Amino acid sequence: MGFRRKHRFERQKNIRALFLFELLCKAAFTMVFYPLCKAAFRLLLRVTGYSYLTLENLPRFVRHPATVTVLFAVLLAGSLFYLVEAVSLIVFYQGYVKEKKIGVIQILFPGISRTGELLRKRKRGRILLFSLLNALVTLSPMLFVFAIQFKVPAYIARTVASEAYGGIFILLFVILCLLVNFFGVHSLYYCVLGEYDFTEGFKKSAKVVWRYRFRYIFSLVGQNLLLALFYAVLYVGVLILVCYLIYCTKSEQVLMAAMLTAYDEVMIYMGVFITVTAQIVNYAVLARMFSKYGMKGEIVNSLPNRIEKIQEQIVYEDAVRQMEYTAQEKIQKKLSSRYTKLTAAAVAAVVLVNAYEVADAFRNGSLTDRETLFGTYITAHRGSSGTAPENTLVALRQAIDDMADFAEIDVQETKDGVVILMHDASLRRTAGRRARVGDVTYAQILDMEAGSWFSPRFAGTRIPTLEEALKLCKGKINLNIELKVSKSATVNEDLIQKVLALIDRYDMEDQCMISCTDQGMLAKVKQQNANIKTGYILSFAYGMFYQVDYIDFFSMKSSFVNESTVRTLHSLGKEVHAWTVNSRAETERMKLLGVDNIITDHPLLVREVVYEEHVRIGFFKLLGIIGQ
Repeated sequence: MGFRRKHRFERQKNIRALFLFELLCKAAFTMVFYPLCKAAFRLLLRVTGYSYLTLENLPRFVRHPATVTVLFAVLLAGSLFYLVEAVSLIVFYQGYVKEKKIGVIQILFPGISRTGELLRKRKRGRILLFSLLNALVTLSPMLFVFAIQFKVPAYIARTVASEAYGGIFILLFVILCLLVNFFGVHSLYYCVLGEYDFTEGFKKSAKVVWRYRFRYIFSLVGQNLLLALFYAVLYVGVLILVCYLIYCTKSEQVLMAAMLTAYDEVMIYMGVFITVTAQIVNYAVLARMFSKYGMKGEIVNSLPNRIEKIQEQIVYEDAVRQMEYTAQEKIQKKLSSRYTKLTAAAVAAVVLVNAYEVADAFRNGSLTDRETLFGTYITAHRGSSGTAPENTLVALRQAIDDMADFAEIDVQETKDGVVILMHDASLRRTAGRRARVGDVTYAQILDMEAGSWFSPRFAGTRIPTLEEALKLCKGKINLNIELKVSKSATVNEDLIQKVLALIDRYDMEDQCMISCTDQGMLAKVKQQNANIKTGYILSFAYGMFYQVDYIDFFSMKSSFVNESTVRTLHSLGKEVHAWTVNSRAETERMKLLGVDNIITDHPLLVREVVYEEHVRIGFFKLLGIIGQ
């Protein structure tokens, strides 16, 4: 009985080591591979001459030689990364089947070592191609989530499907991936655990699978159907919990926005969870079947012991440290172990590579940022001006609560040069004073209030400075800062310098963009800071108004936006922002046209329309049931 308990305890430790290994693999992918791909993408934009990538110029971007080169390198790196993980899992399960004690280091280093040996053999291209096809199938739950959440994968699929025989090509490719993975399920096992090259390993795998095809189909399909049932129950349970938490913690006003945001997050995390757990379970099934059907004949006799030697060496070094050193000396000696040092170096590399990315994201608010290709942004016009007095801190807080992606604000200078938030040149409408902003000092502005005109409950609301707005919004919401044009060129120049200085002081370059009705002012903005995003505001235009290098987006009255305009601007790498969209019908039209940013007084309404296609009706029914 004691032996059985010990054996069960060791198995549990092995499973914990396996989950920790998978966690480290996914963390390494997220913290290293993803940031490197993102940096490569930004570099490609500069090399190919595009300021911003849109669906219209995507085909030309993809066909560019630099893009093809980088894409090949990314696929190669991804295939290699996945191959190391797959080989390591095979190493783990081989030891697990033999009932050996295995730690994380005993999974990782033999896996890396054996992968290196495989790639030194001939036909390494085939094994990397198989690894890529295997990754596409294994990671399909996560890839599917990204495909339905973001516009790019859906756009590519629609584009290919719309071509002659495009749908047939996609179907044949999916069938090919499934067949290659099905008949080659043990090919890596033969390569890793035997002295076979990939072609020989694939042939042996196909032979075994065909011989026991019904057992393999029953085991793999049955196992994954059970997993699918478990995931379905878990998915419903998570949604119920999320709905309940949202209902208990959020006000009725922002309920819909919170639900839509939560649904996207649930889908992404569920995709990652399904991918990780399904990969572990399926490799366990395959390891059991390989030991039962595949390890027959010469494979047993030619099984190399290099993997076991590496694992035994790790165990031996650990045992020596346990016997020979005191507690303090153990810690010091443990750090000097070659395997531990390599592990520490790998972890340090992961942290260092991603440290700047994470710190920068928290500092400048880019964690709230999404690529334009991944969806339509929503901008709260002058803050959430439909429910709070415009251009005030109250309106900005409401925009944050409404989960808008951007808040649009208007800025101009007082007589003594303080940059404040105000749309009109006159203070009469919002502050009740017969005076122009440029004719009063900031001290006089402090004596005014700008809330009672909107509603008595906002009485006493002050006119804020741009600096106060930046402090409030940093890391919480992006800003579209509109420069109000003055008759004085000197005042305009001074406003540009002060706005850019404040953005730089608060390190919010990635969180802010600047718009204006004067192209000359935008040109000066670009001259002083080429990295800041600039937008030209217009209510009507005719002719070649869009061929200007220093303008990144065009902010247009929504009634002026049409399919031809959107298509033309997107082909030039320019974004289209539509204002001021306050009705469901107009929001639907903007969404169909594919504008990049919808500016509205009511961000909650727009979010509901823009994102409702991603959320199944059952999610809303759940909330209704909980609320009853």
